[in-house]
Amino acid sequence: MDSLGTWPLPLTADDRGFDAQVMKRLRTGPAPRRDGDADRPAPAERLDAALVLAIPLAAALAVVLLWQQWSRSGSALLLVLLAGILVGAALWWVSRLRRAFAGAQRRLGCRLADVVVHGVGVVRELSLAPVPGEGAAEGADAQHDGRVRARLELSVSPVSGPGFSTAVEAVYDAGAARRLQAGSHGPVRFLRDDPAGTTAIETRLSAAQVEQVYRAAALN
Repeated sequence: MDSLGTWPLPLTADDRGFDAQVMKRLRTGPAPRRDGDADRPAPAERLDAALVLAIPLAAALAVVLLWQQWSRSGSALLLVLLAGILVGAALWWVSRLRRAFAGAQRRLGCRLADVVVHGVGVVRELSLAPVPGEGAAEGADAQHDGRVRARLELSVSPVSGPGFSTAVEAVYDAGAARRLQAGSHGPVRFLRDDPAGTTAIETRLSAAQVEQVYRAAALN
């Protein structure tokens, strides 16, 4: 393949449906065990998660007590201490929250690598039909206005694992649909445990990521 992503991007992609399938696999599938079971949070991460909840409560209690003391004494030192507690607690909380999210993203990335796989799909056969009410003609002579529903019979070369054949459907602008033909190709995504039944056209990768998919599929 001398070019990347040569098929047009569809107007609609089944991202919600695919994401729902991914979340279902993440909830029900076995957790991966690699690098000493990295899917489980470390004790330090659990402590950080607990402190993210505890520190704001402790800071709020300290602020209330210092405010009461200041209202009785009027000391400027108490105001300075109160402001220091608020600023310090806010900075600490934000830093720990970011670290907690980073840890969660790492674990989610490990899980997704065992669930979602990418590959390159090549169109072997296609059929076009107008979306009801759009007024586009059937077949490859569709008008430039309206939308067209395309059914693509694909041969998929995954970045890992054996190749397979499947069919996907997508809605295209009628003009873009005219660019579809046998031999068109582009990135796809699918669930590892059901490749042929869950394949969808990939629309969320950057150009660099698409290039990586093509290279990995070629090397597989």
